[in-house]
Amino acid sequence: MYSKQILYSLIYFILLSTVSQNFYAQAPFGTAGTHTAVPKDTPNIPFGYYEYLPTDFNPTTSKTYPLILFYHGLGEKGNGTTELSKLLVTGVPRYIAQGNTFEAIVISPQSSSGWFSSANFLSLYNYIISNYPIDANRVYVTGLSAGGGSTWNALKEHSDKIAAAVPICGAGRVQDNASTLQQTPIWAHHNFEDKIVTIGQTINNMNRIAFIETSVMSVYPYGPNRTVADADYSMQFNTASNTWTTASGVNAPVDHLAFTLYKNGGHDAWTKTYNNQDVWNWMFAQRLNTLALNDLTNTSHNTIAYPNPTQNTWHISNPNNTIESVRVINNLGKTVIELPANKNNIIIDASPFKSGVYFVELKTINGFNNIKLIKL
Repeated sequence: MYSKQILYSLIYFILLSTVSQNFYAQAPFGTAGTHTAVPKDTPNIPFGYYEYLPTDFNPTTSKTYPLILFYHGLGEKGNGTTELSKLLVTGVPRYIAQGNTFEAIVISPQSSSGWFSSANFLSLYNYIISNYPIDANRVYVTGLSAGGGSTWNALKEHSDKIAAAVPICGAGRVQDNASTLQQTPIWAHHNFEDKIVTIGQTINNMNRIAFIETSVMSVYPYGPNRTVADADYSMQFNTASNTWTTASGVNAPVDHLAFTLYKNGGHDAWTKTYNNQDVWNWMFAQRLNTLALNDLTNTSHNTIAYPNPTQNTWHISNPNNTIESVRVINNLGKTVIELPANKNNIIIDASPFKSGVYFVELKTINGFNNIKLIKL
């Protein structure tokens, strides 16, 4: 009799331990190559989400991975527990469910409202960075419809944490002067005939980022009576010359900012975008701490900034033109220091600044130009 009681007690202890281990499980929750639902009632997580882990994922090594943060549309909103499966019907989760793989960790959160604010992005970012082996220089944000709007929300206040963004038919807006986002790689996509979220939403955001008098659509080859063009077109913004150009096709940003306008389709611009390997290749090539040529040297004005990144000081040099004034702007668009110059070489003391991304606006006889600066 006592032996049976001992046996039952042992079984009960084992079952209790198993349940406790599952209840208090910590991220990552799945294994290599798996797509795992993580319900909202799991302790310490801000949203319920789907977690995808790369096929070579091994939590015992020191390897870090890129992060794709995917935001769903209104049709996939839910309670984060019993409704998580709604995420699998479209977008990146569907792409994974169809058997496609990434050499990246993919987190697809679910919101009860269908929207994610800038603050929501930050809470998710902090949770993910703290619990997953993420390469913080390769954090990518994308979303569709309301999720495209949530992607714009993330960019508005936290572009210093985002290596690249792909908003698709995004229902949302950035601030009226969003020129600081010119230094963040952004490739927006929309269908011309979208009646749910009209192309005006993306057009306006492109114009707010470029922040010049000429609209992105000034170079779009409309059909008769401003109808759709005869093919897909991609508009590119050149940050050195402050001009828009266009070419037929689905073309990745040459500089940092591009807008692909598809000829065919209604609201769903995401399926063809996510099925396009060129989009993923471009995204994964972007890194937060890698400066493009126009970031380090403004080729039209021969301006150089060094060392960049820095811990202490930046040296700004233009051998051909006198630098009349200098303004340093943080990633929120706020001026942190403004200096008179009137010389070819200036030194900016970066020691009081917090770590992150900054932009220096320089005025010369040739006008204004901007350079991206990184404070370590």
